[in-house]
Amino acid sequence: MKKQIIIIAALFVVLGAAKAQHDHGAHGKSNFSKKDQSMHAGMKMGKEGTMTYEVSIDFQNQLSEVYNATLKLTDSLISGDAEKISNSSSIVKETLGKVDMSLLKSSEAHMDWMMNLKVMNAALDQISSTEDIKDQRTAYTSFNKALYKSIKAFGTTTETIYYQHCPMALDSQGAFWLSNNKEIRNPFFGGSMLSCGSTSETIN
Repeated sequence: MKKQIIIIAALFVVLGAAKAQHDHGAHGKSNFSKKDQSMHAGMKMGKEGTMTYEVSIDFQNQLSEVYNATLKLTDSLISGDAEKISNSSSIVKETLGKVDMSLLKSSEAHMDWMMNLKVMNAALDQISSTEDIKDQRTAYTSFNKALYKSIKAFGTTTETIYYQHCPMALDSQGAFWLSNNKEIRNPFFGGSMLSCGSTSETIN
């Protein structure tokens, strides 16, 4: 009888420990879920498989200012004046430096912006440090790719942006640029082939 009581007591201890472990596991899972939801709040996957983020109007306004400054850089590339191109790129970099990344509240958004910012700054430095227009246009292509990714990820307050493409640019490698005009004004050929290209995407 005494042996049976000991066995029953042992079973209660085992069952109690199992229940405690189960409760602890459930509690841990709940905390992880909340943390996970917090980390990914305001994020969603875009149609192209890229992440988009919900950000403040202030950040979008600042990104729009960068885009507007870029339009002047594009115009200088169309003109083919290396000095104007260099000066315009410096203005874009100055505008880019005014973007307040502290407005990005999630770590994912912050990291995404930092990666694109690094590419844009490097491209602008390359444009301003040379008077070889071919090198300037190559760097301009890298800049536009990163700016496009940023615009798609964070959005702007600009009503319509045209993402345009010329298949013959950069020795037929092809290149993209951003424009506020549906009419093609090619920054890679200027006056010689001003209308070469097409609108690849309209961003609203």
